[in-house]
Amino acid sequence: MEQVMGFLLGTLQLFFPLIVMSAIAFVLGLILRSCLWMLASAVLIYPDAWYLGATPAFPWAVYLPLIQVFTAIWIYLSNKRNMRSAQKTK
Repeated sequence: MEQVMGFLLGTLQLFFPLIVMSAIAFVLGLILRSCLWMLASAVLIYPDAWYLGATPAFPWAVYLPLIQVFTAIWIYLSNKRNMRSAQKTK
């Protein structure tokens, strides 16, 4: 795992691009109410969270992707509930 993260963040220098892409995916997930965009945001932020969580100053950063995962679950369940209520009204 350390080799993969070292390659992504060190060799390819994707630290800041991953943060920006994750923020864009998070905003799109909120606007479109899409659980897939939220999960994409969690996957994109994971290498940065893993890297920051290894430092003593930010041990809580490892849990940052859980925000997106729980939000994706919430969006999925609310969309499922809305679809079920729409079918009952027909």
